[in-house]
Amino acid sequence: MEDRKSISKSAVATISALTVSAVAIGSGLAWFTLHKNPPVATTPSTSPSPNPVAVDPAQVNPPTVASVPIVPNSTGVTPVPPSQLPTAVNTPKTQTIAQNQGTIKIWRLDDNGKKTFLVSQDRQDPEPKTSNPEVKLQRSMSTLLASAGKPDGKLTSTIPVGTKLLSSKILTDGIHIDLSQEFTQGFGATSMIGRLGQVIYTATAQNPDAPVWITVEGKKLEVLGDVGVEIRQPITRQTYSQDFPINPDPSTKP
Repeated sequence: MEDRKSISKSAVATISALTVSAVAIGSGLAWFTLHKNPPVATTPSTSPSPNPVAVDPAQVNPPTVASVPIVPNSTGVTPVPPSQLPTAVNTPKTQTIAQNQGTIKIWRLDDNGKKTFLVSQDRQDPEPKTSNPEVKLQRSMSTLLASAGKPDGKLTSTIPVGTKLLSSKILTDGIHIDLSQEFTQGFGATSMIGRLGQVIYTATAQNPDAPVWITVEGKKLEVLGDVGVEIRQPITRQTYSQDFPINPDPSTKP
């Protein structure tokens, strides 16, 4: 029994020694391997950049640009952009028109020693902002009658002083003028024909082709003056120039 126990103890000791030796040998081999082949550090993998491709410039198509036709400047002056243009100003022509709109036209008489003429004369319009044709007719006729007996240089009037404008209308059949009885007073054919022409041309200042009807105190005027100047109505500028010797001065604008 003691012999078996001794053998068992010897076997256990031998196995233990072999185990320790195996562990020592394994550790040595591991150390040797680690130092002989050290681990290599890994880095993130990246894709290699592609090789550049050579391009022939002659084979590259240039960008397409829409062609714009250029109109030659015949004046040889460089155009100025609209934003740089000066602001509009009134021209002398515009100012002349504005001045004419502030006037009214009457007709008076002139005598060169051989012949009597009708001559137009511009007068200041007391109400230039009013554009009503009948109102302008009334102002023109009133201004004409007010000029009676008031020579202006060589310009005169044969309309009797005190003649009044009773009414003035523009109707579909023409211009109607009603005057007071003073219009028929006086003597001489030239005086009668001259005053008639003054009324006809002044009344048609806005419309030179309009026919005119003249009444005195509401009665149609058929014979004027003591000399019996016969009047056919309606009267136009054309029929007046045909019937009577007093006509507008050729240098006077209608």
